[in-house]
Amino acid sequence: MALISGDGSLRNLTLEELEDAAHRQGEKPYRARQLAQWLYKKNACDWPEIKNIPRSFLDSLRKQYCLCSLSMSSRLESCRDHSVKYLLKTSDGNFIETVLIPQGGRKTQCLSTQIGCKMGCLFCASGQGGFVRNLSCGEILDQIAFVAKDTGSLPTNLVYMGMGEPFDNYDAVVKSIRIANASWGFGIGQRRITVSTVGIVPGIRRFSEEGLNQIKLAVSLHSPDDAVRTRLIPANRKYNIPEILKALEEAEDKFKRQITFEYLLAGEVTDRDEDAVELAGIAKMIHAKVNLIPCNSVLKEFRPPAERRILEFQKVLEKEGIRVTVRRSAGQDIAAACGQLRLQEGSVKRET
Repeated sequence: MALISGDGSLRNLTLEELEDAAHRQGEKPYRARQLAQWLYKKNACDWPEIKNIPRSFLDSLRKQYCLCSLSMSSRLESCRDHSVKYLLKTSDGNFIETVLIPQGGRKTQCLSTQIGCKMGCLFCASGQGGFVRNLSCGEILDQIAFVAKDTGSLPTNLVYMGMGEPFDNYDAVVKSIRIANASWGFGIGQRRITVSTVGIVPGIRRFSEEGLNQIKLAVSLHSPDDAVRTRLIPANRKYNIPEILKALEEAEDKFKRQITFEYLLAGEVTDRDEDAVELAGIAKMIHAKVNLIPCNSVLKEFRPPAERRILEFQKVLEKEGIRVTVRRSAGQDIAAACGQLRLQEGSVKRET
């Protein structure tokens, strides 16, 4: 398969754009739907797999596009929870990660949106190797096709929580959501898609106007205190808690799903009872639920609280009437936290 840029993936194109490509080659519009079947229902990743489309049309497409812009670097499966982590190589020699997490009857795929990250969150490995570039829409969707090809079935749920800040790559992310959701695309329902942000205020406001109102919006809050949050998330200097809350209050009625706060529990940093009380007050303002996430060992200066402390923190929130769950990190034995495997293997190539 030719090595071309991520923009060269055929999955960058909407159905209308596939129809335009067919029209330019003198083909009927139905050829675009045939192509979409191969791309999203059969997860074709190489040209010889496509059988019912004229070879001349495929040859012309092949000169401009690839069917999958990613190749396997490594695949690790957890012996604890059967999560599977893929380290994938892009066509320009960079590396990204995607994780498939089986839970009950669901198979949730965590998607990356950037190579590296600009946000510099202190507890996250994604940005430690620096920011390289945004992923194209096709590279985001190719993660789904690649894993579906490997496992034999599509994920049931998508979470945009992998490497990168989704709203820092807004256009590609929203386009990928629309294609993933489309009946001619992967056909994954909006209610099965979650987008996570550290609180990019213009992105929250813009996303609330997209009409994707059944998608779940998750905001990485991690502390109710601006000073502590700035230490954890440097982007808080630009978009602080009051600004984020104002944007969420404005957006609340435009989403049919309850907004979620992701909250990192770091021992003696964010796990005090007073933190829980303040967090409850913030959650009440926008009728949000809370996901508690005991920190992992990405950085040694943070440690997860004792199990007793986690339960106590949870009880404080519940006493305040907040809907709360504790999210356990999947795949800890395979470095499944965002960016860990990329760093461990030294797989960082910076653009010059």
